[in-house]
Amino acid sequence: MPKWKPAIIRRIEQRTPTVRSFWLELPDRESLDYLPGQFLTLDLPIGETRRDGWRSYSIAAAPDGSNQAELCIVKLPGGKGTGYLFEGADLGSEVMTKEPAGVFTLPAAPLTQDVVMICTGTGVAPFRAMLQERLATESVHFHLIFGCRTAADILYLDEFAAMAQAHDNFTYSVALSRENDVSLPGVETSNGYVHPVYEKAYANLREDVKFYLCGWAVMVDEAKERLLNMGYPAGQIVEELYG
Repeated sequence: MPKWKPAIIRRIEQRTPTVRSFWLELPDRESLDYLPGQFLTLDLPIGETRRDGWRSYSIAAAPDGSNQAELCIVKLPGGKGTGYLFEGADLGSEVMTKEPAGVFTLPAAPLTQDVVMICTGTGVAPFRAMLQERLATESVHFHLIFGCRTAADILYLDEFAAMAQAHDNFTYSVALSRENDVSLPGVETSNGYVHPVYEKAYANLREDVKFYLCGWAVMVDEAKERLLNMGYPAGQIVEELYG
């Protein structure tokens, strides 16, 4: 079993009404190395047994040479883990963590297939890390399809919109399920859920594309089923489930 290590909360930022970013520092090293798409498992002081406090969160930014990692976390109603992080933890609070882990990562460069990233809510976190590291250096096309309820819930809007403006090989689509007629500069915006977006854009079967799905299990399961029904083989679909 990997050894647990102390991590210290060094920064907290409110991203949306229900989402915060937490920057965790691992003081046992000068730099934290990991692959974009990986996650940290925290041991939070909740529950009756130690395993009750284990929670895993995707790292929301590419490695930057520091010993810190950004975790983008939504507060769940009645959630013990997020209840502690939002209401009990503060700057300087210490939690235990393991080394970064997970296989929801991009293949080694150079990529040979276009990348379609389908996500909702904080499922965008690993994709942000991937794009920060690989967008400027890859020749394939990246398409981020992000779903949330309202414009106020869009995570990293300005950053992704700037990417779309700066890179011809990046398309940014946002689907809002509870808000109509929203216009966002540099963003392809639609009303509804994420599924019609990729079903329309990739209706013609292609071998040179790979779909990455991240978010709550219900959305990921439905997206996978729809892609399979469209005729895409399972080998062109990669998934990461939350909850």
